[in-house]
Amino acid sequence: MIVPLFVTLALTAVVPRTFLPVIAHQYGIQHGCQTKLVESAKGIVGLAVLRSERDGLTSEAVRSTFMVIVPHVRSAVQTQIALEHAGAQLIGGALEAIGAAVFVCDADARVAAMSGAAEALLKDGRLRLIDRRLDILSPRAAHAMRSALLRILSATPYPMQTIVVTQPGAMPLLLDICPAPRAAWNFNFRPRVLVIARTGANWHGASASILQRLYRLSAAEADVALRLAAGESRDSIAASRHASLGTVRAQLKSAFAKLGVSREVELVAMLGSLLHR
Repeated sequence: MIVPLFVTLALTAVVPRTFLPVIAHQYGIQHGCQTKLVESAKGIVGLAVLRSERDGLTSEAVRSTFMVIVPHVRSAVQTQIALEHAGAQLIGGALEAIGAAVFVCDADARVAAMSGAAEALLKDGRLRLIDRRLDILSPRAAHAMRSALLRILSATPYPMQTIVVTQPGAMPLLLDICPAPRAAWNFNFRPRVLVIARTGANWHGASASILQRLYRLSAAEADVALRLAAGESRDSIAASRHASLGTVRAQLKSAFAKLGVSREVELVAMLGSLLHR
């Protein structure tokens, strides 16, 4: 009887040095061909075709065939191990293709990979990394983000959580915190949480509704504020909205107060990312 230890097992498991003799003795498979493919501090990855005492010693023909396939299996094992150690980098590279600001976190909520757009957010100071964990200058927003991460990482994952990060004179940053897809990852690093940052540049069509939701602008106030930031005059806004100039001025005054700006140039700077695709 020939008992093969399948290559798929060798590719995905590291066997302690003392384990193989125990298996051989327990199942009576003391004879056969076996070789060490890779050795590390954790143990050995090997390939073996074993025979029982009743089957007797391995023939020269089987031994020769075994030696032919060993280099190919060793190459496959080494490739697999290299991929495992580069898992986070591979995922980060894949994120570059979509251009989104995405942070990939592990089971300890530490950032293991990020896209180029996410790195840019770190550089402009809106987010920062402390001990490889995302942090926000605002204590309230930072606490909300940590709580959302813990909920997502809990035994019963929560649906996506959205955190709003505000800063004076700029549109807020929205952080969507959601579970990573539960795929059969073949990496040592298994992504657990995705943090997807949305800035004004990603909103465009929803600009008016976002201003209403985040800053409590009325529909009219959001519309006139966006029109003014886009370069329309007050007279033109009044004509297109079939409203008096006084009404438009009053709506703009209220919008300025809610947005925390006092001059038109400040409004343009704040809403600019909502107006350019």
